[in-house]
Amino acid sequence: MPDDPALAATDARKAAFSRRSVLAGVAAVPLVAAVPVGSPTLQEAAGRAGMLFGAAMRANVIASDAALRTAVARECGVITPELELKWAWIEPQQGRFVFRDADRIAAFASTTGKTMHGHALLWHQSIPPWVAQVLADRPDWTIMRRFMAAVMPRYAATVRTWDVVNEPMEMGHRMDGLRPSPFLQAFGPDYIHRALDEARQAAPRATLFINEYGLSHDLPWQRDKRYLLLKLLEGLKRAGAPVDGVGIQAHLELVDQSSFRERVLADFLDELGNLGLQVRISELDVKEADLTATVPVRDRRVADAVGAYLDVALDNRAVGSVTCWGLTDRYSWLDEGRNVGNRGLPLDRDFVPKPVYDAIRRAFERRLVND
Repeated sequence: MPDDPALAATDARKAAFSRRSVLAGVAAVPLVAAVPVGSPTLQEAAGRAGMLFGAAMRANVIASDAALRTAVARECGVITPELELKWAWIEPQQGRFVFRDADRIAAFASTTGKTMHGHALLWHQSIPPWVAQVLADRPDWTIMRRFMAAVMPRYAATVRTWDVVNEPMEMGHRMDGLRPSPFLQAFGPDYIHRALDEARQAAPRATLFINEYGLSHDLPWQRDKRYLLLKLLEGLKRAGAPVDGVGIQAHLELVDQSSFRERVLADFLDELGNLGLQVRISELDVKEADLTATVPVRDRRVADAVGAYLDVALDNRAVGSVTCWGLTDRYSWLDEGRNVGNRGLPLDRDFVPKPVYDAIRRAFERRLVND
């Protein structure tokens, strides 16, 4: 997952902006390269198919880049905060809640007619140090309850879906496949059910998800993870836990593309749908394997991988939305600290639509035709 709680340490990287400045930026700054006149945007294509398209964003980037604001306003129906709703960001010290950046994204979403996806309440890589200490010393569920009760109702008008537990699975540790996180160590396997119950209390109308990666390819560890995640979900449903859906993190890596099997993904989605669960393609992007090829060749490889994936995913009616982890290569976690020029998102660094943009749009259009 692209995140690091240490990013919350400085305010220098997070510029302030008001609703007025956001709207002015959207109105005043066009895309560097627009989608051809008459062609639907990604959200328009998704909407026609009864779906949502979205992208993950950071508050400081939305604040500082008017062209990005224009692109998001044009292309997206839902916005996911990359960092700003995670516990380490929201409550760095016990009882001191910092909502400023999440509020800014929520305001931008509201003023541009978008919803915001709540990502993510419990994640092992975004635990404030004070929480880790409490969980280690004297496990106290009340801190979990207070956190959710403070955060979720605040965004009830904008957030309709929440990732309640993010990445609870990790192979190689336990027979049930659960990650040995501080939450598991403090409260045992039942922490997932308890967290879902707390989330339902705090946001009765929200749709509650478990979000996980490594579920799409025909690799041994992913086969095990799919099987054990289904067992977890079956158990939660049987016990009456309010789990509504699963987010599938589609961080595709071209080095693994030979292990992609359409039937494997299709069967897994069928099993999720048979459990009555909604599915979000929650973090779509592509990590390239060969940066030495020409740009047209690289872009075609990325587009082919995404097209093959979405053609399978969108064939299943349990899948209701697609969110990319970023919208433009200018701001991609796959490039952070490396500057390799990865081209795994719909728009390039100059906001020009690439072949993968067309692949995503065609997948939505194919879904509409097949309905």
